[in-house]
Amino acid sequence: MLIGIVGAPNQGKSTLFNALTLAGAEVASHPFTTIKPNEGVAYFKAKCPKDPCNPRHGYCIKGNRFIPIKVLDVAGLVPGASEGKGLGNQFMNDLSTADAFIIVVDASGRTGCEGELMEVHDPIETIKFILEEIDKWFSGVIKRQWETVKKRVDKKPSKLLAEKLAGLGIREEHIKHAMNDDINLFAKKLRELSKPFIIAANKMDLNGSESNFKRLKNEFKNTIVIPVSALVELTLREAGDKGFIEYVPGEREFKPLKEMSDQQSKGLHYIKAFLDGHEGTGVQECINRVVIELLKLKVVYPVQNDNKWADSKGNVLPDAYLLKDNATALDLAYKVHTEIGDSFIRAVDARTRKTLGRDYALKDGDVIRMVVKG
Repeated sequence: MLIGIVGAPNQGKSTLFNALTLAGAEVASHPFTTIKPNEGVAYFKAKCPKDPCNPRHGYCIKGNRFIPIKVLDVAGLVPGASEGKGLGNQFMNDLSTADAFIIVVDASGRTGCEGELMEVHDPIETIKFILEEIDKWFSGVIKRQWETVKKRVDKKPSKLLAEKLAGLGIREEHIKHAMNDDINLFAKKLRELSKPFIIAANKMDLNGSESNFKRLKNEFKNTIVIPVSALVELTLREAGDKGFIEYVPGEREFKPLKEMSDQQSKGLHYIKAFLDGHEGTGVQECINRVVIELLKLKVVYPVQNDNKWADSKGNVLPDAYLLKDNATALDLAYKVHTEIGDSFIRAVDARTRKTLGRDYALKDGDVIRMVVKG
C-alpha cells in the first residue's frame, strides 16, 4: 500500500512528509524543492489489544500500536502539468501506483498555484487545478490505451482496458462502474474510484487559515478536509525523538522531560496554545482517515499461541496486518505466507477460542491463530 502526498509547490508537502516519517526531506520556501520523490514510512495508529507487546515492524507506545505504511512525497504540481509543464510528467508517473492521495494546501492563503508567495490567494482554486490536472492526465492515458483496445475483438473491452491500466491501480470493477461515452467523464470517474483523496488544510497555525478551512469544507462537501499544522507536528516529533518531551503522535498533549532554553520553551508554549485550540495537529488523523475511510482497511493480529497471543518465541502480537474490509480468515493466511494459505484448515479466535472457518469475515482488532496441515 502506498499513500501519495500531493500538492502545488510550497504548500508544505515535504514538511508533512517529514512530520510523518522523520526522514529529513529538504524543505524550502521556493518551488520544486522536491525533484526526486521522497519515499518513507508513516504509521497508522490503532489501539493495541495487549500492552506491552513486541512489534516486529512499527512500534507501540502507551497502548497505541503504530503500523507502518509507505508514503511518497512527489514534486509539486503546477498548472499545465498534464501537458508536461514544470515536473508534470514525472509527478504523474511517480504517483501512478499510489492507492490514495493526501492533497496538501496552504490554508492560510499565502501561496499561489505555482508556489509563489502571495498576500492573498484562494486555496480552493489550488485544489481545483490539482484535480483538473490529474483528471487531464488520466484522460490522456486512457485515450492512448483505448485506441489499442478498440482494435481487439478477442477480449472484453473492460477486461483488456483493466490489464492496460493495471499500473495505475485500476481494476475491471472500476472500469465497469465508471463507464461513460464521454472519455473525459470516464477518466474523472476512474480517478475518483482508483485514487481517492483527502485534503490536508495545512498551516493552520497561521492567521487567516480558520476562515479558509471553513470555506474548503463548504466547497468540498463530499471530501474529508482535515485542519493540519505539519510544522507543529514536525517540531513535536523531533523534540520527542531527541528526548526533550514525551509525545504520542495524534495526541493533544505532550510532557516536557528536560530543561530547555528560553527559545525552546517559547516554541513549546506556542505549540501548546495551538493544540489547546485544536484536536491535535491533524497529521496522524490524515493517515488514519485515509486507511479507515478511503481504503477501508482493518487491523488483524495473527499469532501462533492463542493463550499468550504470541509467536513461537514468546513475542506478544509480533505482527499486525492491514486488510481490506471484506477480508476473510483465508485471506489473512495467504497474507502471512502462501504456504500457510495453501495448507490452511481453520482459524481460532484468540479472545473467545471459537473455531472459525476459512470464510470467516475478519473484524477490526481480531487476534487470530491459524491451524494448518502438517
